Amino acid sequence: MPGPVAFPIGFVSLHTGLSTHVIRAWERRYHAIAPQRSANGRRLFTQSDIDRLILLRRVIQNGHSISYIAGLDRAKLVELAETTSPPAIQPNKPTHADSKMSAGIAPTEIVSHSIEAVAMLDGKALQGILQQAAATFSRQALIDTIFCPLMEQVGHRWSDGSLRIVHGQLAAVVIHAQLIGLLSHPTGDAAEKPCLLIAAPAGQCCYLGALAVAITAQDHGWEPVFLGFNLPAEEIAAASSIPGAEMIALSITCRVNDAFMQDELIRLSDLLDNGCPLVVGGRASHNYRRSIEAAGGENCSTAAELVSRLE
Repeated sequence: MPGPVAFPIGFVSLHTGLSTHVIRAWERRYHAIAPQRSANGRRLFTQSDIDRLILLRRVIQNGHSISYIAGLDRAKLVELAETTSPPAIQPNKPTHADSKMSAGIAPTEIVSHSIEAVAMLDGKALQGILQQAAATFSRQALIDTIFCPLMEQVGHRWSDGSLRIVHGQLAAVVIHAQLIGLLSHPTGDAAEKPCLLIAAPAGQCCYLGALAVAITAQDHGWEPVFLGFNLPAEEIAAASSIPGAEMIALSITCRVNDAFMQDELIRLSDLLDNGCPLVVGGRASHNYRRSIEAAGGENCSTAAELVSRLE
């Protein structure tokens, strides 16, 4: 008889909402699951493994640590998953807003507490809040439900005058550090992965979105290379000659001079003589959809669209 159907780690990540890094860590450090191995050493998961990972995530969102629940059987995990009053977990040195954090708190409340820390210019508290969130949520969920909404709220409050530029700068610095920390975790042999070049083009000085793209790409089997921000088309095209470069991703988060941005996209298309595919995302990218498509690129304005393109 054939054995149970086995799934690769990328498939499991998509269906559980857990990053591949978290799945590997739960296996290696806590022995929460025991996936099979293919002939070439790659992890293969059964449907039972997937169900257990989903259950573990639910229990963690109820306030329990992976170190405590990793060895529990299914019945106990189901019991804990149905618990509606999670125990609060306080940081080692609570200060201001981070004293309100618990591992089972909803993303909207995490963002609310983060805004309080930003308003008080308490970078240490904000760092503590986001670090606790990182221990609970997958990397993509962290970006989609916490980092992005937080920066959007900071931007709105700067616009209405309730926050100043310095508040936005502090939030950006702390989130930048969090993204770099997430990106620095090794995820296997880079030589075996396709290379994705990532940049913020000329006129774009915010690169948090580009770093988020790098993390998403890393979670889906790519080796991201972040080239930088405010890069002219000539520099991005020159980088495409890197051996193994299979795609270029641009992050456009701010709407600048439309004619200038359109010209940059067309010039980049003309300079890419090696046929390297181009994808463009970011919250302002939809404003340039026609120019992106005219340049032979694809506008991926959401994380789901980017993931679909990467796969």
